[in-house]
Amino acid sequence: MISRAKKKEYIKAGGSFCINCGSGNISAGKIEAEGREAWQEVQCYDCGSEWNDIFRLIGVDDIILPENEPKIPQVRGDKESADEHPETA
Repeated sequence: MISRAKKKEYIKAGGSFCINCGSGNISAGKIEAEGREAWQEVQCYDCGSEWNDIFRLIGVDDIILPENEPKIPQVRGDKESADEHPETA
């Protein structure tokens, strides 16, 4: 089992070494996502360990706002929709 301190060190270093043996001889696969979760398979060529890096949204950048009236998001459960609100009489 990998200690909490070792995981913290790995994350702080940006996942640049094997979380088990410390080798830099690692390879990461394609980032996959489903819903609000994203992960990447990583393997170490020296000790044979395999694990998943897990990603979290930390910010946004390069936002382009529409020139016309923006749509107001509707919140439905834990999902948002950019559909406009129905007109009221």
